Amino acid sequence: MVTVDEFSRVVSEVYASSIDPENWIVALAEIGRILDAAGCAIFTGAGTSRSVVAATVPAEARDSYIAYYHTIDYVLDAVEAGPAGLIHGGQALVALKPHSEFDADFMRPHGMNDGLFTRLSVGTKATTFIVAAAKGSEPFDSTERVRFMDALVPHLQQALRAQDLVAQLDNRVRDITTVIDVIRHGIVIVDSERLVAHMNSAAERILAVSDGLGMDSGRVEASHAATDKRLQSGIARACTESYTGARGGDSLACNRPSGKRPYVIHILPLATEDPSAARALLVLIDPEQEVEPPKMLIRRLFGLTDAEADVALRVMRGEGLKPISADLALSTATVKSHLQRVFEKTDTHRQAELVRLLLTMCSAHP
Repeated sequence: MVTVDEFSRVVSEVYASSIDPENWIVALAEIGRILDAAGCAIFTGAGTSRSVVAATVPAEARDSYIAYYHTIDYVLDAVEAGPAGLIHGGQALVALKPHSEFDADFMRPHGMNDGLFTRLSVGTKATTFIVAAAKGSEPFDSTERVRFMDALVPHLQQALRAQDLVAQLDNRVRDITTVIDVIRHGIVIVDSERLVAHMNSAAERILAVSDGLGMDSGRVEASHAATDKRLQSGIARACTESYTGARGGDSLACNRPSGKRPYVIHILPLATEDPSAARALLVLIDPEQEVEPPKMLIRRLFGLTDAEADVALRVMRGEGLKPISADLALSTATVKSHLQRVFEKTDTHRQAELVRLLLTMCSAHP
C-alpha cells in the first residue's frame, strides 16, 4: 500500500527533476523502490530514433539497449502507437512477439519481461515512461500499482513540460548573454536593490579600472558623491513606477580622476510584467574607446555649419561650454547659440540625447 507521504515524496522528486535533469535518477529510483521494480526509464523519440533520457536499470542493460536493442523494441513500438496516458501491463505487451530476439536476448535475461508502460507524449516530442520488472507468478500490473501510475502520470507530464521550458529559457539567456557580450559598450543589468544581476565583458573592464566608476558590495557606484547620488537616483527611477505608472531613467556624465574624457552613462528601465522584479539597464560608454564620426558626415546628415559641427563633436567628447568657448575662441553665448541650433537640426533637446545620437554613428563609421 503506497502511503500519502511516499506519493508526495515521489512527486516532489519528479518536479525537482524539471529544474535539475540529473535528479531524474533519484526520482526514478524512488518510484522503482515503491513499486518493487527492477528499474525505471524515460525515453524520448520513437522507433530507431528512440533515446534514453534517464534510467535506473542495470548499466549493462542500458548500454546494450542504446547500442542495439532500441531498434527492435516491439514493446515500446506498441506503447508509442497508443494514446497518451494509457497504462499498459507488461505481460500483454511481451505476448505480442513471444520468443522474439528482443524477448529472448534482452528482456528475459535482464529480468524486464513485465512491468508498466505508458506514453507521456509531452508536446510534439514522443516521450515514454516504463517501470520494468521480472515476470512472476502474478502479473505486475496490480490494481494498486496501476492506480499509483495513473496518479503519477500527470505529474510526469507536467514536469517534462517544465523541463523543456527551462531548457528553452536557458538557451535564450545564453543567446542574449552572447549578444550582450559582443557589444563594445559596457552593459550592466541591476535589480531594484541596485545589485548587479549581469554585466558584459566591456562593463567588467570599465569597472575593474575604478577610474571614477567601480563596484562596491555588488553595486555600481561613482567615486564622486554628487555623480553617485544622481546615478543611484536614476536607477531607482528606472526600477520604480511613478504616479503615472511609468518608469524613468537618466543620462549623465561621470568624471574620471585620470583626466580622461568622462564616461557617459545611460540608465534605462527594462520591460517586465512583474513590478517586484523590475530591472534597470546601464549603458556605460567610454569616449576614449569611441571613434568620432567624421565632421563632414555630421554636417551633411544634419545640415550643420562648420562651427556647429565643431561644437557638436566637442559636446560628444564630454567637454563643457567654457572649455569649448576657450578652444574655439568664441564667447559662451555664441557656443550656446550654436548648440541650440544643433539641437534643432538633430531633433534633440539635451546634451545627453545629442551624445547618444552621435555615438550611434560611430559603429557604422569606424
